[in-house]
Amino acid sequence: MGKVKKQKPNRNKRNVVAVSNESDGEEQLIVDSKETAIQTVLDQLQSANVEEKYCGLQTLAILIENPDNIEQVTTRGVVKVAAPLLLDSANSVRNAAAGALRNLSAVRLDVCDTLMDEDIMTPITCYYHEHAAEWTPSNSSTKDEDSDTYIQCTNLLMNLCESSELAVKYVGQSKILDILPKYLQLSIFGSEIVIATLQCLFVIVEDNPLAIERIKSNSEAQLQSLICLEGSNPDILLIKTVAAGVIINMCSGDVSKLPTDVINRVLSILANSLSVDHKLACNQLSSSVPLADASGKVAALKGNESKVLDNQIKAVLQMLDAQQSAIEIIANICSCDDGDEVTDGESSDEEPDEEICNNGDDTMLSEDKLPPMVMEALVSLDIFTKVWARTELPPQNVMMILKEYEGSQLVYNKLHSVQTRALLCINNMLSTLPIDSLGGVNGIYKIWLDAGKLTFKQNTENINLLESATAVMRASLDKIKLKENGNINECNLFNNMALSDIEMMLTGIKECETPEIRSNLIRMIGILALLLVNNLNEVTSNVICTITEFIIEQAHKENDVWVLAEAIDTLVDLYSEDETDMLAARVKLVDKLSILAPILKNKARQQRRLPKEYKVLVSTATSNLPRFIKYKKTRLSNL
Repeated sequence: MGKVKKQKPNRNKRNVVAVSNESDGEEQLIVDSKETAIQTVLDQLQSANVEEKYCGLQTLAILIENPDNIEQVTTRGVVKVAAPLLLDSANSVRNAAAGALRNLSAVRLDVCDTLMDEDIMTPITCYYHEHAAEWTPSNSSTKDEDSDTYIQCTNLLMNLCESSELAVKYVGQSKILDILPKYLQLSIFGSEIVIATLQCLFVIVEDNPLAIERIKSNSEAQLQSLICLEGSNPDILLIKTVAAGVIINMCSGDVSKLPTDVINRVLSILANSLSVDHKLACNQLSSSVPLADASGKVAALKGNESKVLDNQIKAVLQMLDAQQSAIEIIANICSCDDGDEVTDGESSDEEPDEEICNNGDDTMLSEDKLPPMVMEALVSLDIFTKVWARTELPPQNVMMILKEYEGSQLVYNKLHSVQTRALLCINNMLSTLPIDSLGGVNGIYKIWLDAGKLTFKQNTENINLLESATAVMRASLDKIKLKENGNINECNLFNNMALSDIEMMLTGIKECETPEIRSNLIRMIGILALLLVNNLNEVTSNVICTITEFIIEQAHKENDVWVLAEAIDTLVDLYSEDETDMLAARVKLVDKLSILAPILKNKARQQRRLPKEYKVLVSTATSNLPRFIKYKKTRLSNL
């Protein structure tokens, strides 16, 4: 979700908060304190004067560019005062309000929760009913401004619906679902409005039977025409891609419900979107971006040069948006989340169903869950390779150029977003596609190594990237483990694994503060140890024992019960093989797990409110651990 370009405060109106610095032509924000600035904004927003309101909204837009100001903006009641200005009689005020609120909604998900608490859905709903229901560019004297207001409001609505089920409910109770389809008419409204509408519908329609029926009844033919558009310009590519996503969401994600010709067209659109060389496009863009001088300043382009560069940036952003949308759609197609829900009322220490405890022995393989024709299309169109290519960023010098120039910073941010989404998609595809179509064991091993470079060899503070990269590492080893029941001696990938090779991983887990990443890494090194069981010798035995002792040590330090459950489940998987009895005796596994068992049970009782998948994990580990201890104790007594 990008932000609207920064608009400067009105220079002709006195503003005690935002003033003009004519020496360098830039607006500077001069405030005695945040409290003074925010109070000034509140006073201006409540003024009867159009210019005062507009100036207050522009100052608000500057304030929220600084993350340090967000908390005070959201706690001082600014939203409750600004939101009704979406209905102001002045076009300029409506436009400024829509831009500022949209930018605010894009900061963080919890900010969207605050917006909902401030009843933002009431003015948004009224905006669509009063201003959007009958509007067309032909009957507007301020076409560009009104178009931008609609786009900002629709992006704001999308952000809210993406983070709040209550927002989706409001939409279903209003006429918005009857108004939005009107804006899919490309010949009347143009590509930018159609794109914003499609992106919003893509979010609203997902897992929403009411919205699906409403959109089916009044937009199905329009959506079909959009995926049949000719041309490969970035805006057309984006329209076709998101329209394909809406169509898939309208069949509740079950692509097999669509006619064969539609399935083929939709998957071809996704492949075409991902066929554009994103690194080449960014390299070309960086050649057009003005560079900083010796003092670090970048001279702004003017006139036609500025317009050409703006259009080039816009085209690259649309291309990246199309690729991100395609990646998200493919990730959903390849998602195999069929777990039964565990309700809040269920106790974490209750016996789980046998189906949960049997480790999926009698369940369908995830590779068999996709319809054959979808699987065939994903393989024949080489979708996996295309998605994997999106995990690679342009060269570092190109990234720095894009980051330094204010106008291209959105491209820099979008590249990182696409990279993270691509890794998450790869995670899903690894479990869904047959290993032979992924380059075999050696191909998966290379993916594991490349994901490891992203995880361990880059100094990154991007938590989302680390989480998705570690998920790929885990899924890669899982895929190798499943190959012929883990019997991969023929490829000799891990047979020479030494303690020095895993030290970096163990250090990474110790230093990791994010539970999701710790969980991925713990499971990953557990699978790695399990793969070494197939070739036990002095070196591999030492590695397995070191990993075991490390996981046990981490388990004692773990505060999150579901990560603790993951660690214990990892050890149970590792030592469920009878060949590990000698190693289990060597590390005194039974005694150490017996100490962890009551710790797990107590934490499970204390931390009951967990997401569905975590509850199943904790419930399974809590139930399986005593059985495993009893089984392994009997085995070791016979040594």
